[in-house]
Amino acid sequence: MRLMILILILTLPSTFRWNENGVSCASLDTKTSSPNLSQVTTDTFHYFSIHDTSVKPYCLPDNFRKPEKWVEKENSRIEYELYGGVYNDTFDLQDALEVIDSARNFETICSAKSWCLKNYQTVFPHLVTRLSIKQKVGLENTADLIIMDRIGTGELEFYGHGGAIEEDIFTIAGRVSWILNELTGENFAVVHGNMSERQAQDFKKLWLAYINQLKH
Repeated sequence: MRLMILILILTLPSTFRWNENGVSCASLDTKTSSPNLSQVTTDTFHYFSIHDTSVKPYCLPDNFRKPEKWVEKENSRIEYELYGGVYNDTFDLQDALEVIDSARNFETICSAKSWCLKNYQTVFPHLVTRLSIKQKVGLENTADLIIMDRIGTGELEFYGHGGAIEEDIFTIAGRVSWILNELTGENFAVVHGNMSERQAQDFKKLWLAYINQLKH
C-alpha cells in the first residue's frame, strides 16, 4: 500500500531533526519538476573515506532465523516496494556496487536497492564496509523526494509534499545505510549528512554485533 506524506508545515527551519519515527513513505509524483539547481547551496558537511577491505566479518550466517523486524519489513514489500526498481537478468554484485558508488540517477539507485534486497546474502558485507565511505556522489531526477539534510543545504527543493528518505543518499554511506535498514527494518544506525568518522566506525560495530546475534 502506498502511504502519502502530507507535510503541513510549509516553511522549514534551517536545521532539521528527525524524531524516532523517522521515515515517512509516499509514492513519487513523476510530474513534479526537478529541484531548482540555480539556488545557492550551503553544503558544509564533512566528507571522508575509510576503506575496509575485510568483508568476511560482516558476512551473514549461512543459515539464520530472520528477526521479527526483518520479517515485518519483508512482508511489507510483498504487494509494493517503496522506491523499488527493475533490473535486467545479468545485473550482479559488481553492477550493484558500481551504482551505489557512482550513480546519480535516483531511479538507477532504486533498481540497485531492489537487487540488494533480493540478494542480501551476497551483498550484505559489502554494504556494511561502505558505511565508512562518506563520499558525496549527488542525486538527480528526484521529483518531490524529501531528504531533510539536502533540503537544508538547498540541493533539494521542498514542494510541501513527497516521499521521504531519512538517510542522506547523496553519499555512498547513506545509500548503504538506506539499503541495510530497508532490508532489516532496523534503525539503530542511520547515516545523516553530519555523520562523523567515529560514528561511521561505531555504526559498523553495531552491524557486526547484529550479525553475531544472528549466529545464536
